[in-house]
Formats: sequence, C-alpha cells, structure tokens
Amino acid sequence: MGHENHKPHNIAPEPVLRSSPYPLLATKFLPPVFTHEIVVRPRLLALLNAGLHRRLMLISAAAGFGKTTLLASWVRTFPPDHPPVAWVSLDAGDNTPLQFWMYVLSALEQCRPGLSPLPVASLSEQPQPSWQAMLTALVNNLARQSEPLVLVLDNYEEMTEPTIQAQLAFLLEHLPPTLRVVLSTRTDPPFSLARLRAQAQVLEVRTEQLRATSEEMTAFLRQVMNLQLSEQDSQAVDARLQGWWAGMQLAALSLQEKAHPTDLLQALQGTQHELFEYLVQEVLHRQSAQVQSFLLRTSILSCLHTSLCNAVLEQQDSQHFLEEIERANLFLSPLDNQHQWYAYHPFWAAVLRAQLEQTAPAEVPGLHLRASQWYAAQQMRGKAIQHALQAHEWSWAALLMEQIPRQDLWSQLEYALLPSWMEQLPREVLRERPRLCLASAQSLFWIAPPEVTESWVRDARRAWTQAHLREEQTPTARDAHGPEAPLHLLGEIAALQATIAGFYHGDAGATRAFCQEALTHLEEQQWAARVQMAFAQARANVSQGYVERGVLQLQAEWSRIKAKGDQTLESIYWREAVWESTMAGKLHQAWQLSQQAIHALQTLKGPQPTQICWPYTYQARILHEWNRLEEAHQLAEQAIELGEQTELLAFLPLAYTLLLRITLSQGRLEEATNASQQLEYTWRNSPSPYRTAIWSSVDQMRFWLAGGDLEQARRWAREVRQGDPLDSPLARERQNVALAYLLLAESQADQALNLLIPLVERATVTQRWNHVLEMWLLQIQAYHMLQRQREALALLAQAVHLAAPEGYIRHFVAGGAAIAALLSQLREQELQEEDRLYLETLLRVFNQQLPAQPTHLESEPSPSPPQPLLDPLSAREQEVLRLLARGASNQDIAEAMVVATSTVKHHISNILSKLEATNRTQAVARAQALGFLSSAPLE
Repeated sequence: MGHENHKPHNIAPEPVLRSSPYPLLATKFLPPVFTHEIVVRPRLLALLNAGLHRRLMLISAAAGFGKTTLLASWVRTFPPDHPPVAWVSLDAGDNTPLQFWMYVLSALEQCRPGLSPLPVASLSEQPQPSWQAMLTALVNNLARQSEPLVLVLDNYEEMTEPTIQAQLAFLLEHLPPTLRVVLSTRTDPPFSLARLRAQAQVLEVRTEQLRATSEEMTAFLRQVMNLQLSEQDSQAVDARLQGWWAGMQLAALSLQEKAHPTDLLQALQGTQHELFEYLVQEVLHRQSAQVQSFLLRTSILSCLHTSLCNAVLEQQDSQHFLEEIERANLFLSPLDNQHQWYAYHPFWAAVLRAQLEQTAPAEVPGLHLRASQWYAAQQMRGKAIQHALQAHEWSWAALLMEQIPRQDLWSQLEYALLPSWMEQLPREVLRERPRLCLASAQSLFWIAPPEVTESWVRDARRAWTQAHLREEQTPTARDAHGPEAPLHLLGEIAALQATIAGFYHGDAGATRAFCQEALTHLEEQQWAARVQMAFAQARANVSQGYVERGVLQLQAEWSRIKAKGDQTLESIYWREAVWESTMAGKLHQAWQLSQQAIHALQTLKGPQPTQICWPYTYQARILHEWNRLEEAHQLAEQAIELGEQTELLAFLPLAYTLLLRITLSQGRLEEATNASQQLEYTWRNSPSPYRTAIWSSVDQMRFWLAGGDLEQARRWAREVRQGDPLDSPLARERQNVALAYLLLAESQADQALNLLIPLVERATVTQRWNHVLEMWLLQIQAYHMLQRQREALALLAQAVHLAAPEGYIRHFVAGGAAIAALLSQLREQELQEEDRLYLETLLRVFNQQLPAQPTHLESEPSPSPPQPLLDPLSAREQEVLRLLARGASNQDIAEAMVVATSTVKHHISNILSKLEATNRTQAVARAQALGFLSSAPLE
C-alpha cells in the first residue's frame, strides 16, 4: 500500500485578496498541508474523479472519518491541466450570508479573475444585497466560462443559517456545467437533493465508503504510525473502531507511548466518550507538562500563529512548541505552505477545551482576553470582538464595536455582524453605550417595526445623557473602556429621531425640532448625518402637503450627495424625488427620475441592490396610471420579491398597496383580496398610522366598496372619526378622500361635496395636481349624482385639460360609467385641439376597457364574464336592486322605502348605468352574476 505527500497542483495560489472591508484569512482558501505521509486510497480517489461528471459531490460522515484528509489528498493529485480548485475551509464564524459569500466569491475569484459578479467589499452594502440577483449574476458568469472549475466547501456542517441553505440550493439548482461543487459535512444539508438525485447529478460518499478497510488500517498503523501489531490485535482494533480514522490515530498515539494493547482494547469496548477519556489520558497526559499546558491553553484559538500564541500564553517560545507538536502528529496541521498558521483537528480541539474547562476554568477568560487584544492590535476587529465576548469582557467588547468607523456603519461587514454581536452583550451593558444603541437603531430602521427603532434611539439618547453627566462630574476619572458622550454624537441621535418623526409619523413639528437640535451639535465633517437631516426636513414639508418645498429641500442637497458618491444616500434621494414628482402630477418627470435611479443602481458593480425595489414600485404606479396594467403588475411583483428577500418592512406596505390597486383595476378580485390580506399583515408588522393614511387608506376603501363590503368601510370611517386626528394635514386629507368615496357609495353626494371642496382648495394652493385631479373626479361624480350636469361638465373639462399633458387614464376609468357618459357629452363642446385628442383617447380606453375586464368569476363557465363595478352601488341602490329582483314595481319600491316614485326612478337610472344594463331584467342578471344579490342585508 502506497502513501503520499505530494505538492499541490492547480490549487489556487497564495491568496492575494482584493480590498475588503474585513480581513479574510488567507489560510482558509488552502487545503490542509500534511507534513506526515498519509495512506493513499486509490478506490476513493477514483470515485471522486468519476464524480467530476456530476454537479454535486456530497462527502457526508461523522467527525474523524477522514473527509478533509481525503479531499486534500485528492486535489493534490490533480495534473497541471486539471480544472483549478477553489477551496474554502468554513467555520462557525462564517455562518452569515455575508461572511459565507465573501469567502466563496473570493475563492472563485482567485481561480478565475473577473468571475465574481461583484467586488467582495460591496457585499456588505446596507440593506443587504439581493442575494438571488447576485447568485443569478454568478451563474450567468459561470455559464460564460469555457473552462471547468471545482468549488470545495469543507466543514459545511457549520453553516446552519437557513438563508445560506436556500442560497446554496438555488446555486445548485441552476448550476452551469462549468462548475462542480463538493460539500464536505458531518450532517446532510437540510435542502432537498431529490431533483439532483433524480437527474443522477449527485455523487454521495458516506461513512461506509470512508471507513478504513482492514488493509488501509494495517498500512496506516505500520507505515505511518510505525506500529507492528499482531494480526489478532489488529483485527480487534478494527472490529471496535470500524474504520474510524480519528480513533485509529488516537489509538496509535496511545500505543506509541507503550500503552498495553490489552488495556487499549478493553477501553475500546466502552462508549465513544469512554474511548475519548481513555485516549486523552493516554495521549495528553503522556506529554510533558509544558506541552500539555500549551495544548490546553491554545485550544481556545481557531487558528494558531506564533505571535498569537506568545501573546495568549505570555511567553516567547511558542514556535518551538508548535514544531514539536507537529512532529509528534498531535492533530496539528499547518494551514499554509510557510507553516505560519496552524489549526488543531476539530475533534482534538474540542477535547482539549473540555479538559481546560475542567482543570483550569478560571484561566479561560484571561486567555480569551489576551487573544482579543492581539487581534485588536492586528486590526482584525471581528476576531477581537468574538474573543472579548467569550472572555465576558463586556466593556472591552463594546468598545471594540464602537471603534468601527462611523462611515462604515452603512456598508461594512463589521456593521452587518454588529446585531449578532450586540445580542451577546448583557442588556444593561448595551443600554449604557449610546453609540451601540444608535447603531442598532440605524441598522433596524428599514427592517424592524418603527417602535423597535424608536426604542433603540431613545436608549441612545438616555445613555448619552448619563455618560455626559458622568463626564461633567468626573472629567478625569472616566473608565478607559467606558462610553463616550461627545456632542456630535447627540447630533447624530437627533438626526435619526428627525428621520423617524418625518418618515413614520409625519410629525412636522417634532421633525423640525430634532433637525434644529442636530444642526446645533453636528460637526461639518458629519455630512451623512446632515444629508439625513435634510431628507427629514423634506419629509416634514411633504407631510404638510407642501410638495414643492420638499423638492427644493432635496435639490439643495443633491450636489453634496453626488460629490460624496454615497450610493445609499443617492438611492434615498432618487426615491424621495420620484415620490414628490408623482404627487405634483408630473408623471413624465417622475418616470425620467425613476429611470435615472434604476440606471444608477443597476450600473453599480455587484448584484442588483435591494434599494431598486423603490423606483420599481414608483414606475409600476405610473404604468398603472397610463393603463399599462400587465407591465405594472409584473414590475410590482418584482419589487415585492426584492423587498421580501431582505424583509424591508418599511417598504412592503407601499408595494402591496400598489398591487391591490393594480389587481383591482384588472378586475382580479381574488388576487386583490390576497393583496389586501398581505397589506393588512404588513401594516400589523410595521404599524404607522401616518404611512397607512397616505399610502393605503384610499385604495383600501376602493377595495371594500368594489367588493360590496360596506360594513368594513363604515367601520373604518367610524374609527377615523372617533380617533385622534393625525398630525399630518396630508394624512388627514387622504383619509377624507377615502371618506368621500364612501359617501358617494351611500348616495350622500352633498356631504361628499362639502368634504371635498376645502381639500381641493388646499391641494390646488400647494400644487399637488395628482390629488387635485382625483378629487375633481369625485366632485364630478357627486355633481352627476345630484343631476348638476353643467357643473359636472365644466369641472370635467378642467380635469381633461389638467390631465392631458401627463396622460392620466386610470383616474378617469375609476369613475366608471358616469365619467364615460359625461366624457361623451363633453365631446360635443368646444375644446382645445390637444384636449380633444386626449378626450378621444380616454373614450377609446373606456370602450375597450369596460366590456373586457376579467372578474373574480373567471373560473365559472361563461363566454363573456361580467366586470366588477368601477362605480360601486350605494346602499340605497343595493336595496332597490333587491326589490327589483323580487319583481317589485316602482310604486311597490316607493312604498317599501317610504320615498317618492321619482326618487325610485332616479335610483333605477343609476343602477342601470352602473351595471351597464338597458332594462331591469339585464340589471338583475348582471347583479346575480356579480354576487350582489346573495350578500347579507346592509345596515
């Protein structure tokens, strides 16, 4: 039986990592180096070589069965013309999507420069990138490669994060033929391999294949460990260990120290724990006291370096011990060809740590602290923080977290990991650190309910106040690890509070007060906080209905944002500018701005940023208004998918409101119901009465009325009237517009007009022409309902003139048959040529749209399914309709309802118009098809 210790071929060269926000350990990109000869296993090498024709090789077995050794030996047998190998040795610290993909993409990039779809540094963008988009780009890049590549992920069992599992499953599902993935793991991955198995695209190497055969075990003991056991003893060891390589090596080390084979075999009859206990006693305790001390006290380290070990042990001869332990084959493997970094076998390290905890528990915190201090001196902040947390040195850990540069808080890997680190700090320690409380609030702003963000920012202010008082009382006695309270930090806290007050509450007074406080304390170089404050001031203006002021506020900051090149702030600027242009009724300008936003985000290096979901949504709104419903639907779905990938709670209500609007316009009431349920769910998860009012109140009302759910509409109206009024005039206006829809549905046209007139005046003064147009069309319907045709036509002419340049369509179509009839009458009047052409366009849309819209009854067999009502029946009209269905005459209806016959005729005329029927029989048939006559009685 041969053995090997070949130099590697086609392994990625010594890693030269690109600029990264977080140091990546170069040793994790290299297979372990074996200084001792190992047994060659030709049967398994041949099996792995055959597996290169499949997408995935799964090497799955318990610890100690030689998975890593086999793979490292295998890739070192590759000839020079063999595909290169991208190797990643994973550990528990890589169990976040960000860290995992930074290592994987870096490994791939070292083998194929330019293969990674983005610079590694951009992975840590906040919010997190669209992983599916990034993986799609990676798959596309791989598909363009002509040469194959092998990716080995060792110790994959350390990856327990469900997001990583889903991402890798996606990659495997769409893997191009140029990439082969090898997973080495103690446990099978949780994602399904059924499809790959069905396609014969998986090679599975498991415990039974990995077990050492009798011949391999004998060769190992004789040729590698230099042990000559009798055939009977060898068979006994083999029977007990059953090919377990780690057990064999431990047993061999024990026998090398002259332990009697009978004693060993007796120990092998017990449990694995007993075996460990015996072998540790025989191996560890037979070493010198100095070696035992070194092994135990360095077992806290995931990687060993001479300088690091010297610092942890407070000695200067660690290199000597590392070389001695390596020569003794005590489960220590070099991680690089220069033998600068080492690692213990995970099994051995776990046993050593357990022994350390038993024999010297008081020393463990000090060892971790010195490791933390060493890593901090090397600017390896992540490792420093992890060891500080393990040392329970909370103040030191908190100080390290606070030392993450302020400009990194939006983009760097440390900041992405900060929440998980902060979770390990005692709550009372965290609450004392204003910087960390502020960082938590900032990281949670888009993805957590507003009350959570507000709680953290209040904690930040409280902690700042307490720290500031301590500094004033004892200015020279501050703890070196204690929190600081500079005035500029208070400015950052105030700027975030202004953002929350403006975005979530529409409280202009509070927003401006916080902005003034921030201006007092911020320093000139804190430009990001100053821009953040400007955004808050713009939102304060918008919440009061002053859109133009908000636009000017944004434009004043654009030059500074552009000069700094901050992509996050640029995306927020575009988002706000598009939103405000839309409210101003400038649809073409809003479209152009959103196009610029999308272009700017798409041209960034790397995956499609999640911020792109905002301009996608705004474009879908504009497409909807232009009656391009299918395009709008697809874009809205795409935006929702992006928002859900990163759980952007602050965004999802806007997207589901739009989806509700689009599906309602398409007549897809079942889909609209689903969108409404999703919208309700997102608002429960991220409650904001202000945002609910300005984003969703009108669309929710239109949905309830279209479905005939007057009870829910009335309940909402009662809650609004009885509740405390919102601070924002804009929010109150949107609620009143929703109430106007309800009043019209209840045939209370006079009340609707009285409600709308002052709203229209204010919207006109503030030049919010989108809202003016919507309210004009409601007024027109009220005039029509009151048979004030002259006023209806005059106002409709103004609406047509206002809407023509921007191409509004859905605002008019939402008015239903009444608006269509009035437009036909308006055609007879004298109009400007541009308005006349636009009027004809609207009428063509009505003629095409109304008869052909699908409904929630699509599943029923019908050659021409009826459409849902764009102009819903009022409560009185539905009562008249029920009486009509019973065959009641006009006089019967008048007596039943205690009204005049002329009133009944007016209701019947409206019913025929809304149902697009020419007589009572058609009206009743259509009402039955729509399900109106089977509903419960109205209040």
